[in-house]
This record gives sequence, C-alpha cells and structure tokens, in this order.
Amino acid sequence: MYNLCGSLLDRWYNAKFNLTQYVYDIDKQLRQKDKVIYILNETIKNDIGIEQRIEKLKKTCSQILWFSYRKKIPQFQISSLTSDTGWGCMIRVAQMALAQVIRHYHSFTQPEQLIVLIRHFIDDDDDEMIDFIKQTKQNQVEYYHAPFSIQKIVYHAKIEFKKEPGDWYKPNEILETLNYLFKYSQYSVNMQIYINYECAFILQDAIQKMFNYDKGNLEWLKECVKNNIQLNQQDDKGIGIFLPTRIGLQNVNKDYLEVLNHLMTLPYFQGIIGGVSNRAFYIVGRIQDYLIYLDPHFVQNAQNFEDLSKNQASYSCQNIQLIHNQIIDPSIVVCLCIRNGLELLDLWNALNHLKQEFQELFFISLLETNTELQICESFQYLDENHELVNILK
Repeated sequence: MYNLCGSLLDRWYNAKFNLTQYVYDIDKQLRQKDKVIYILNETIKNDIGIEQRIEKLKKTCSQILWFSYRKKIPQFQISSLTSDTGWGCMIRVAQMALAQVIRHYHSFTQPEQLIVLIRHFIDDDDDEMIDFIKQTKQNQVEYYHAPFSIQKIVYHAKIEFKKEPGDWYKPNEILETLNYLFKYSQYSVNMQIYINYECAFILQDAIQKMFNYDKGNLEWLKECVKNNIQLNQQDDKGIGIFLPTRIGLQNVNKDYLEVLNHLMTLPYFQGIIGGVSNRAFYIVGRIQDYLIYLDPHFVQNAQNFEDLSKNQASYSCQNIQLIHNQIIDPSIVVCLCIRNGLELLDLWNALNHLKQEFQELFFISLLETNTELQICESFQYLDENHELVNILK
C-alpha cells in the first residue's frame, strides 16, 4: 500500500511540474520582446531576436545544477523512508544554492569538475554514512565524497534540530546544517560560508571569514586592496554569503521589489532561496515582474557514485519556470559569492550605493563592525512602527 501511494504521489508531482509552464502561460511571457532577462551573472538584452533570447535563456537554465526530489534513496539511518517527496524541497533548493556558489567561486565548466561537485550532493552515499557517523561522534573531521548528501543532512538535523525524516525544513535549519557539513568538503580549503540572521551584512565578519583577521574594517580593507596585501595568505578564502531577510510581513511589500531587482543584477548574485507557502524554489533571475526559478518538485531515481559517472542528465532542468514576484513568500535568502578582497570591497560599495538610493526601503542593514550598539544605531532613522523594525524586534 505504501509503495502504491508513493508511486501515485510521485506521478502527481511530476504531472503538476510539467503542467506549470502551461498554466502560467510561460511561453507568452518569454516572448515579450521589450523585456531584458537577468539570470545569475548574465544579462540577456532585447537587441537580439526573440527565438535567440529564449534559446539562450534555456541554455543558461539547463547549465545550472538542479536538485529535485528523489526516490529509492537508501533507507535513512533513523527512518524507514526512502524518498524525500513532499518534504525535501527546502533541502533541495539549499543544495542548489550552495552548489551554484561553489561552482561560481571555482569557475567550474569542465565535465569532470561538475561531476565531482554533483557528487558532493549525491543521494545514495550509503558506503560513507557509517564512517561519517563514527567521525562525528569522535569529533573528527575528514573530507567526504558526498558531504552534502540528504543522508548526512537528515542525520545532523536530527541531532541539532530534532528533525525527523519527513519533516519540512525552515531556511535557517538547512543553512545551519549545510554550514556544519561544509567542513567535511574539500571546498572548505579555500572557501568559507557566511550566514547572518539579523537582516544584516557585517563587513568585519566578512573580513574575518576571508582573511582570518578579526579586527578589519572598511579602511583596513581599502588599504589591503590598494597595497595588494595578503595577510595569512594560506588562510585567504572566498566567501559564500547567505542573508536571510524579509521583503514584507504577511505578503510581499512591492516597494521592496525594486531593491530586490537591483540586487539580482549584481555580478556576485547567486540566486535566492524562496518560494510560496510550503513550496521552496531556487530563484535564479527575472524577466520584468516575473521571477525565473528552478523547481525541485519533480521525482527522480536516486543515484550512487557509479550511476553519476555514467549519466548526469538528471541534474539539468530543461523546463523554464516563472512566477510573479508579488506571489512569493516574503521570507527569502539572498545568496552571494565573492572570491577576493577586491570583490568584497566592490560588493560593499555597491550595497552602500543601493542603501543611499533606496533609504529606508533597503532591507539589508550594512554594518562595519559586529557590535550590538551599531546594529541598534543602524535603525535609528526608522520609525518604531516601521515594518522592518517590527520584523527585527
């Protein structure tokens, strides 16, 4: 009975996935010639034919690593479940965001590089789990082929958040879990993860992550870039930045959308973890008022390392999905990636420029240091009844 119900549920999700582009008339939206397309680090202008633009967009989307629901996963260590259908979409979206950040930092384009990256997220990692559990219990760290597998995610989330397989994940839960698992990845050698839950980007914290120096500020960074100083060069790392924030209370505040549109044009933009109620999407770009996203709600068979080496097609999505920007849930995570001090300084300047332009509508607080006093001072210009102040209380 369970297998029958599971099979019917899988078919329902897949049918709904394929029908979405017709229900929302995606083809019509793509054929609006006057709309510039922004997708990750690329701009598709309207100075070429519509068919060329659509083909370019489809090619770009298909090159983004896509993680979706999987069935026939080896039974979880703490459950009889063998699929994440219906509950794993936030996990899959966060996996996509992290994979994109890693790929951007390393400029991966070669097939062998992408196979190694995808392998980090493989679903069937049964051979590694016993050793992984042993190492974590002994508080030891070693690199694994699949540190971000759903098996390891579920195992750690059970310990840290009391999550059971089948439970839906909040953004902070999956981000913290992936951040913990990142130390088991070979990519942690030259990259760090920075997460801030205060709707803030703190320069001092970013400098500490990048340079392993905890007293940095704007002047220090400027001098560092100017003189090409490499403090602790062996520890100098890139940063994957994840900023959970809100663009409204119950619904999206349309005044914040203009700020979001500008953030999505930055060269460091690596997508948004977002979605609608109980459905997570990986938002990668926009066409005017419509957001382009990858949808994890499609069920495929799990792969092991050997399967992956033979076929990677299931990690490429051929369907373009659009959603109006006012429909999404106001709770989002903005994802960015910077490779060096020069990019960090440029990002800081770009964010400050947007803050000056949009004033109180700019929904990310920018702080040089991480003191509590400065966090409070940064919101003095807001009225106590302002929407963002109420969110942060």
